[in-house]
Amino acid sequence: MRSSRPLSFLFLFTGLLLFGCSATAAPPDPVTQTGENLAKPDASGRVTLAVSGQAEVAPGLVLTLERVVADSRCPVDVNCVWAGEIRVALALEWPKTEAPRREFELSTTAPSATVNEIGFELLGALPEPRSTVKIAASDYRISLRIGPAGGGQVNQQ
Repeated sequence: MRSSRPLSFLFLFTGLLLFGCSATAAPPDPVTQTGENLAKPDASGRVTLAVSGQAEVAPGLVLTLERVVADSRCPVDVNCVWAGEIRVALALEWPKTEAPRREFELSTTAPSATVNEIGFELLGALPEPRSTVKIAASDYRISLRIGPAGGGQVNQQ
């Protein structure tokens, strides 16, 4: 007669293993959340934002991805004559001061801008468009590179 003890041990071990894996789940997506949980650019100045997402680009200075203004990029499942473009609206503000809010746009045809001595560069946008799918505003992820323009320090108005 076989003992059921090894089998019950196997079920117990598997259950504990699964419980341990769920307790150490991956951290949330590094895409920005609004509020106090502001994203920060990595060491190379890169950050990815969702629509309405925010990043602290310098102490007290917050960048917000306001909206995707236009997306005429060529769908990946179509042959196009022109690659199209994506255009996004951004806002830069010092929420705890009376300094004016600065709004600006970046696009794939004009991917860089300097605002208050800070350089902004549009690196890319996801998801890639498809001819059969409309992209919801909440699905966009916009990648940017942020850094001091001309190598100087970021001004804090």
